[in-house]
Amino acid sequence: MFDHGMDRLRSGTWHIPSSAEIFARREISTRHLKRLNELANTDQEAARTELAALLAPDSAIPGVFAPIYVDYGVNIRFGEGCFVNFNCVFLDTAEITIGRGTLFGPACQIITVEHPVNDVVMRRKEWERARPITIGDDCWFGAGAMVMPGVTVGDRCVIAAGSVVTRDVPSDSLVVGTPGVVKRKLNQGGDHLEREDLTDPEERASVDKQD
Repeated sequence: MFDHGMDRLRSGTWHIPSSAEIFARREISTRHLKRLNELANTDQEAARTELAALLAPDSAIPGVFAPIYVDYGVNIRFGEGCFVNFNCVFLDTAEITIGRGTLFGPACQIITVEHPVNDVVMRRKEWERARPITIGDDCWFGAGAMVMPGVTVGDRCVIAAGSVVTRDVPSDSLVVGTPGVVKRKLNQGGDHLEREDLTDPEERASVDKQD
């Protein structure tokens, strides 16, 4: 079997994930995931410790409602203030970069890896390749949203529940459907801001001062 290591995985070329280095990294991620998920959201500090060991060294630590699932963990970088809800999946054979303040609803899937479509022999022999995913600041992914390999999502985007994002998304976009399409632009002025529904002056002021 070929000795394809972590650098080959990140390179975007076809590979077989079977080297000792890859198995060792998966063992590490599996161990930390097991401990994280078994905490069952009962110990925030212990969860942060497991996430710090699981994610890239320069990643911020997101808020997480376990369980979550990753391939390697070390290829995932979160910005500050992110949140991940139950049953999200991050297949990080290539790098996943997520901007600050981005939120993931339940059962979202961020998938960097793909298998051969036309070559059944390569697929049978477990060849795969991966392309990085980049997600901007202040995005919101509704429940069950999915991002496919190689996609870049800009800042302040909303991806509707159940949408499958197969191509790049410009900033300030609302994406809906399978495959996802941009339904309209956001943050253009004139939109109804949900803060207008707040009738308590103190609650409204707490939002306004963040602008």
